[in-house]
Formats: sequence, C-alpha cells, structure tokens
Amino acid sequence: MSALNDQLKSFKKSFKANADIAVKRAGQAAPVKESKSSTGTIANNTKASFENGHDKKRKRSTVYSQPANTGTGHHAMSQLYTVIQFLKDSDNPQSVVSIASRTKVDIGKNPALWEKLVNNNKIEYDAANKTFAYKPTYQIRSKEDLLSLLIQKKNEGGMDYKDLKDSYSKLSSAVEELASEGQILVVRNKDGNPRVLFHNDSQYNTTIDPEFKKMWTEIPIPDETDLPKALEVAGLKTMEVFEKKVTSESKPKKSKTRNKRIKITNTHLAHIDLSKDYVPANKK
Repeated sequence: MSALNDQLKSFKKSFKANADIAVKRAGQAAPVKESKSSTGTIANNTKASFENGHDKKRKRSTVYSQPANTGTGHHAMSQLYTVIQFLKDSDNPQSVVSIASRTKVDIGKNPALWEKLVNNNKIEYDAANKTFAYKPTYQIRSKEDLLSLLIQKKNEGGMDYKDLKDSYSKLSSAVEELASEGQILVVRNKDGNPRVLFHNDSQYNTTIDPEFKKMWTEIPIPDETDLPKALEVAGLKTMEVFEKKVTSESKPKKSKTRNKRIKITNTHLAHIDLSKDYVPANKK
C-alpha cells in the first residue's frame, strides 16, 4: 500500500507542475488583437454603416469583362443618335473636338460613323472647316428669324409649334418674348404650352367701341350640354370637324371547295372487300 501511495503522490506533483507550465506559457503568449469589424461593433451598429460596409465589399469584386459605362453606348447607331442629338441642340456648327468632349464619341477615329454623319440628310458638313451642323426644316437662329418666318407664312395660316422645335434651341423663350410684345398670337394647349403660332398683323388691331365690348360680354352663352339645343332653336347646327368614314360591313367570304387529289395506297388490295372477315382460300 505504501508503494501505491508514493506513486499517487508523485503523479499529483507531476500533474500540478505541468499545469503551472501550461499557464505560464499561456500568459507569455502574445495577446490576440480584436478584429475590428465595420458593422459588428456597438458604437457603429447602424443600418447605414452595415450597408456601407457591404457596399465596400461589393466594390472590391469588379467584373473586368464588362465595358466601362461611357453614357453613349458602344453600338454604332446609339453613338450616331447621341451625336445627332447634340448637334440638334446646338445652334452653331461643331468641330470634331467639341463633339468628342461633349458626347464622348470621337468620330475622327471612327470612319464608319464619320461616313454616316456626312451622308445624313439632316446633317450639314463643312469640308473646309471640318464642322458638323444640324440642318433643320426652318433656319431659325433668333426671335427675329421666327417672326420673319411667321410673316412669310401668314397667308398659309398658323404654324405648328412642334414643326419648329428642332429649328431653334431657345424657341420657347422666343415665342414668349414675341407674344408679350404683341408680335405674334399663340394658341395654347390646356397645360399652357404653345400649339399654333400666328403673326399678329397690326392692320387688323382696330379700336373697338367700349359699348360694343360691353354688349359682347353681356351675351349669355348656353351651357355646353344645352348648346346643341340652343343652336337648333336658332336654326343652326354644330360644325362637324371630323367626318367619320362609314365602313361597309364586309360579307364573310365563302371558302372555295377544292377537289383535292388523294393518293391511293395499298392498290394490291383493291379486289378484296375489307368489310368482311378474311377467310383463307384453302378453308373454303
């Protein structure tokens, strides 16, 4: 028994010594640095910081196979459209350098695009100065040009505003200035935008007697629902602006019966009546 007790005591001493050594080694080890998380700390625990942190992670993974977004596209037709729109919004001819700086499309390095611009019927190319300009239906560069055009077209009626939009980038302000000066008359849409433009000929701006104006304004106007009846009583009728085309009811076409040729198969069975049960000849 004494031998067993001695072995037990020595085992406990060796176990305690090994435990102390392990504790000392753990204390001598370098302290572990806390990993700084952009979203896991209490001081920065917000949804915005969480999303920002994830956005930063996403930005690291770049898909290099995709082209950079230049805003104009890489297709030839989209680049052509971009250049034409820029020239359309410009009142003066533009050089190759100005087109490239504003549209990010270098037509000088693209022979196919250059050829399409030169041959476009809405683009005017100056070979001497190497400039491009949009060629609108009407040449308008100022409000005076607009007034001259309306005077020229006064016997043809008013001019649609939409037909003049591509002629002058400042058309809207020119219309409002001429209207405020009494130079033109403007028919507007419900939202107040110009619809039809007329030249205001001063020879028709006669002075009207105030009493006549008073009589005119005092004339009662029937309500819109009662207007057709009031016109009928006065022996008048409403003007039909749009005539509806009467479409004759088309009769359904009869399908033609065609004699189709049928290819007969199994001609070797033509002499056999298949409606009867087949009985071999030797059993008859």
